[in-house]
Amino acid sequence: MPSSETQRIGAIAEFKLITLCLERNFEPHLPLTPMPWDCIVTCPAGDLKVQVKASQRLHGSGYSITTGVGYGHKEKISEEVDVVACYVLPIDTWWLIPRFEVTGKTAKLYPQNESKGKYKKYQNNWSIFYK
Repeated sequence: MPSSETQRIGAIAEFKLITLCLERNFEPHLPLTPMPWDCIVTCPAGDLKVQVKASQRLHGSGYSITTGVGYGHKEKISEEVDVVACYVLPIDTWWLIPRFEVTGKTAKLYPQNESKGKYKKYQNNWSIFYK
């Protein structure tokens, strides 16, 4: 059975993250069995467990990323995850957010410089991998 559009978008984001990690001389490791994270990235900050999320639909002036997991996205991201890497396809932009900052089941990402952007400081900010 062909994959769904959502699965394809997720796969694009995961492989894009892997490529960007390799370009930065980080070592991404994919799990062989289902885990609460999509990859572990060995980087200057250590071994970080990364959950990758993606969106391609604009809602008003921002993009919504579903951060819930499991059937129906009812569960919060596992406390085992260190980084939530959110990718917005149409603008080729990443938000690299510490898991403890993601409190709800949806994150609203504003690419423009708006004061209401809770996650603005994480936009294209790879510093979490260097700390």
